[in-house]
Amino acid sequence: MCIAAPAQVVEINKEDGWLSADFGGARQQAKLDLLPDVEIGDYVLIHAGYAIEKLTEEAAKESLEAWEELLDILEEEDREMEKARKEFYENQ
Repeated sequence: MCIAAPAQVVEINKEDGWLSADFGGARQQAKLDLLPDVEIGDYVLIHAGYAIEKLTEEAAKESLEAWEELLDILEEEDREMEKARKEFYENQ
């Protein structure tokens, strides 16, 4: 299963056919073959090294908010699991 999250385009090299996009501070390069009209500031989905879809700013922000919620939940689950492990080994 592959999951794509929105990334904001921060650099474009049309001559070589690639873009650089920012996802939460991490940069990723992708080929422009499928989205030749993308511009700096646009939000895109990247999959397998290609920018595959251009998103509206509203759709990107909604998706990013959902990602943040998911990551917060996973972090809380990790903390709870670590606490349970600690308690288990303390009671051994």
